[in-house]
Amino acid sequence: MRIKALASTFTSSVLAVICALALRRSRARNTLTLIFGLNLPIPHTVGAIMVLLLFSQSGLISRLTHALGLTENPAAFPVLIHDPFAIGVILEYAWKETPFIGLNILAALTGLEPGFEEVAQTLGANRWRRVRHVILPAVLPSLLASSLLVFAFSFGSFEVPYLLAATTPTTLPVLAFKAYQDSDLNSRSSAMALSMIVAVITSVLVFAYSRLWQRVRT
Repeated sequence: MRIKALASTFTSSVLAVICALALRRSRARNTLTLIFGLNLPIPHTVGAIMVLLLFSQSGLISRLTHALGLTENPAAFPVLIHDPFAIGVILEYAWKETPFIGLNILAALTGLEPGFEEVAQTLGANRWRRVRHVILPAVLPSLLASSLLVFAFSFGSFEVPYLLAATTPTTLPVLAFKAYQDSDLNSRSSAMALSMIVAVITSVLVFAYSRLWQRVRT
């Protein structure tokens, strides 16, 4: 579960930085930013169902690849849903959380004084050095705060791994849910213990986020 949350957060953060830098340089930034954030109000459950319909072996993309002759049949499409690497889960979180992190980074980039980059360019810094030594340090607090919140959410999320992840091994929230549904009432204690573990870890991460975000604002 921790690896899935880390992989999802890392993928979303990398994509968010790339998208924020591209939006900052775009002439139609306002329009593209609006389009970039359109999926923010969409629930994760809807996103998980969309990924399931698109990337499963009986989904739309597998049928398209079969129609184009790229695969012998839909079942020959790579297993991306309920797979041991949780690719479907990572795809959903990346699609949903990249705009959240990206818009926070874009806000930090908007407040960055252009003179810093101009001074660095005057001193001979190329584009990569300006990004590494000027832009990334300026957006790092916002990036860390947003990524920490995304990690906390993905760590304690239930609906996405329940719909897209493999049945074994599964995440702690899914294990707790299955224990609650078990006909054996003795499993309720295990479910409560798992729920408390998830709640405590998530609370600690949210607290760390709030402290870090206070530093960003100050």
